[in-house]
Amino acid sequence: MSGVLGAYADRRTWEVAAYLLLGLPLGVLGFVLLVTGFSLGLGLLVTLLGIPVLVVTILLARTLASFERRLASTLLEAPMPLGGGRIPDEPDRGLWRRLRAMFGGARTWWEVGFLLLRFPLGLIDFLVLVSIATLALCGFVQRILVAVGVDDQIGGWTIDTFGESLVLVPVSIVFLAVGPWLIRRWGRVPAWVATTMLGRLEQRELKRAVVHTLERTGEADGLLILDELELQFGRGPFLTATRVQAALLALESTEQVVGRRDASRTLYALA
Repeated sequence: MSGVLGAYADRRTWEVAAYLLLGLPLGVLGFVLLVTGFSLGLGLLVTLLGIPVLVVTILLARTLASFERRLASTLLEAPMPLGGGRIPDEPDRGLWRRLRAMFGGARTWWEVGFLLLRFPLGLIDFLVLVSIATLALCGFVQRILVAVGVDDQIGGWTIDTFGESLVLVPVSIVFLAVGPWLIRRWGRVPAWVATTMLGRLEQRELKRAVVHTLERTGEADGLLILDELELQFGRGPFLTATRVQAALLALESTEQVVGRRDASRTLYALA
């Protein structure tokens, strides 16, 4: 009994339930925003008015995706890059380059894809939560209805006596006991989707972060660079030793970074 009560007292249960409950309205909002914005923008492209419409649509989509990222990180504890993984742009970066990076960046379209999927997936999340809550409460609600003289019906069977109203009580007891566990387990699904689609760190941003790290440290090996980046972005699948090594090799190939062997490790510094 204490375990069941503890599950209901656990803040994680209600946080995951809140995320599942918000899935439907947020999914509808994102879907309507993108479908309306892209339809209007593409339809007006011949008049050039479609360009600002598309830009505004993408900006709103990225804003909503940033909110979704914080929501998944807070309520589901989904691994996400701190600050969204973005490095401040260079001061001399022009408007055209910013727009080209926004429309050409892979993360923008991963965010758009997430917002489009948020509607069907959010609907499923909502239905899962409502189904668990309904099964947990139906037996007791049915008893109350019969007690006040309201007949209930399951298929072709009319429940109008106190004895018949006890039929679903065992089902409700079971789901009251396992409901929090089921909710938290199901919460892993949207957490994985959010991390996969929103918890992304683009390679160009990772390379810029490596450069900034070497500017601070002067010289460091791959593990120290990884530790420094984890302090900046947090831990998660978006930041691995393999990705950091790939960034270092790419920077070394463009002669932005030089490496030298020191015993069993390689030390990197800015060229």
